[in-house]
Amino acid sequence: MIGQKMKKKKSSNIKDIQIDDHLAISQIKEINDSQDIETGLSKDNIKTSEENLKDLSKDELIKLLIVADKEASEYDNIIFEMRTLLQSGKGLGDVLNLSKLLKTFMAVIRERYNTINSSILLLEDFDPNNIRLRVRGFHGLKRTFWNGQYEEELGLYSFPVEDGLLWQIINQGDVFSVQNFKGMPRFKTAWSRYNLDVLQSDIWCPLIKKGEVKGILTLGLIQDGTQIPESERSFIQDLASIAVTNIDSVLKYEKNEIILRNIKTLYDVNQQLANVNDFKQLCLESLSTAAEALKAQKANLMLLDPETQKLHIQVVWGDIPESIKNQINKGIFETKKFKVGEGVAGMCAQKRKPIRENDRSKIIQVSDTVTHSIISVPLLRGDELVGIINMTNKMKIVEGKKVVDTLAHFSEDDETLLVGLADQAATNLHKSKLYNASITDKMTGLHNTRHFDHELDFAIEKAKELNQPLSLAISDIDNFKIFNDTYGHKAGDLVLIKVAEKLSLAALNDRYAAFRYGGEEFCLIMQQAEAEEAYRELENFRKEVEKMVIDYDGKKLQVTVSIGISTFPTDCLNARDAFLKADETLYTCKEKGRNQVRCFLNGKKEKVKK
Repeated sequence: MIGQKMKKKKSSNIKDIQIDDHLAISQIKEINDSQDIETGLSKDNIKTSEENLKDLSKDELIKLLIVADKEASEYDNIIFEMRTLLQSGKGLGDVLNLSKLLKTFMAVIRERYNTINSSILLLEDFDPNNIRLRVRGFHGLKRTFWNGQYEEELGLYSFPVEDGLLWQIINQGDVFSVQNFKGMPRFKTAWSRYNLDVLQSDIWCPLIKKGEVKGILTLGLIQDGTQIPESERSFIQDLASIAVTNIDSVLKYEKNEIILRNIKTLYDVNQQLANVNDFKQLCLESLSTAAEALKAQKANLMLLDPETQKLHIQVVWGDIPESIKNQINKGIFETKKFKVGEGVAGMCAQKRKPIRENDRSKIIQVSDTVTHSIISVPLLRGDELVGIINMTNKMKIVEGKKVVDTLAHFSEDDETLLVGLADQAATNLHKSKLYNASITDKMTGLHNTRHFDHELDFAIEKAKELNQPLSLAISDIDNFKIFNDTYGHKAGDLVLIKVAEKLSLAALNDRYAAFRYGGEEFCLIMQQAEAEEAYRELENFRKEVEKMVIDYDGKKLQVTVSIGISTFPTDCLNARDAFLKADETLYTCKEKGRNQVRCFLNGKKEKVKK
């Protein structure tokens, strides 16, 4: 550089200096108005034109060259800073991931100033009544902080935007120190109220675009324990201006990506569920699709009982033990019912508006799994409340495994998507309810004869296509006519309901489907089941019925069942033949003494040996 050339020149010959530095001196355009401390010269008392250069004494010329060297050094620093800003702008502009962008920005700052720590807080305005600045990136700080109740991830630290001196200074947009010369906080009230010591900061730089605060860059002391010089603040501010433009662009880019993804999700879900008629299956698929779209850890779909005005869980999904999940989804495991207005779901039902809570400290913990965030959205069909969809905790992939993302929140975009999915679900569920009512036996809750005929045809065709076995069981309550005549039809109806419940338990396997065929007859379609499996399962069912005691009108009532089984393709080749063979085997059970299970087994109609 120019200054470096000056320092290398050792000659005391004025002429040599004049010739060698002719170009440098001719480039000097202005010198500070005030007197230079080192040289004692100012531009008022030094003549810098080439014509008068020869009139200068040796000492005056040397002093002039020292001033020129200093001026050139200052220009060099300005050029370097301009190049740094340009390169930083280019580097930051190429990053379309917010987390990576913030890390890059902090790395640039750290490389220049060697600060102990830094953090970036961005504005969150999900709730207009509680706008906050939340940590979105940090370096050199402890990963957790004490929130007054428990250790929390630093990424969840935030403080509210409130009127006051601190916020007024932030709004001005200038870099400012938050500590005095003794290292004590300048804003004692805010520091204490919001636990700002967590950030261990020395100076703050507001991130402002078009007059609006988008966030804050906080910087700690330099590694040697000193403060960043005040002369550097303008450069930090310039660099922050570039960064905030890129941050704003990335946030908009990510939001647009989310909007497009949500639109696609809504379209795909509508196409996927349009032809699903089974009510329970529709509930489960609607819930699982929504939970996967929002990356939720757990979810449940509640329906409102119009008579009791209570919410009960219809289906669950997610990180729940399979046995419990299956029992709930099959309707076997009874869950707690919620009154309208009780809990988050009850409040959502009462207000008929979505509820999001991302503050763990405000969520009542009801299980061993910590709930970090929760969202509830009403299922509405017009003005009618159908039910509620609830979701808890966001998930992320770490080393190929799903884990709870303790830093993630259910966002406004998540809410918008879930409202859209809930609207679709409410409409589809209403259609499915009408369809389901037409295929369900009102007394027992099992599928009816009409649906059985359709499902058996479908199951046999599927078994043919996949080259898989299928078993059909027909069960009949022994001596049911005599039972009815003895105890009355109400007692008989109660027996039918209790036997149906036992059959429902036997049909918990997703490959099985239970039906009331008519009168006291029940059917069980068992996909992918050979005769041995069918016999084992139905024998367990028979034993459960045999030991069942029904209390009715002061009496202890008991019944038994007989069951015939046929298996495709060993016994039959079509649905009609399967039914006839199973029915024929059932009557063999009756002839052989009732209260037993037999398989057709190519006409042998035997009990299967274990």
